[in-house]
Amino acid sequence: MNITIKKAESKDWKVIQKLNNDVFESDSKNDDDLDSGWPFSKEGIRYYQSLANGEYGNCVIVWVGEKAVGYAAMSIKDFGYRKSNYVEIENMGVSPEYRSLGIGKKLIEEAKKWAKSQGINKLFVVAYYNNEKAVKFYRREGFEPIGLELQMDI
Repeated sequence: MNITIKKAESKDWKVIQKLNNDVFESDSKNDDDLDSGWPFSKEGIRYYQSLANGEYGNCVIVWVGEKAVGYAAMSIKDFGYRKSNYVEIENMGVSPEYRSLGIGKKLIEEAKKWAKSQGINKLFVVAYYNNEKAVKFYRREGFEPIGLELQMDI
């Protein structure tokens, strides 16, 4: 399998949109408040376009031949109340049929490289608590829990 990872280009915004929509569809079982239409909203489209053209953070796409099978969108995150700056992996996804082939690991390596190129030595990611497979993946890649998000309906 010929895998290449390339920085997104302006023309790739619809590729990112499709891959992120796959993530939304998968995550909908973990979050009943997730707006499944967001990837196709004006705000979503602007986000994908700014990722693709490099205005906002960094985005890489994994290609198997001519087929886009994964991506990672990253941005610099300053929490303000923490001593360090972070690169946040805002969203990342691999097409279901290409999971468990090492592609996610390659995307984490790309995030590390980009963070170091920005002078940052910490990565941050959020995963749904009930998404045990994702949590297990991130832990295996070296991420450690630092908090727990909680919500309630009122």
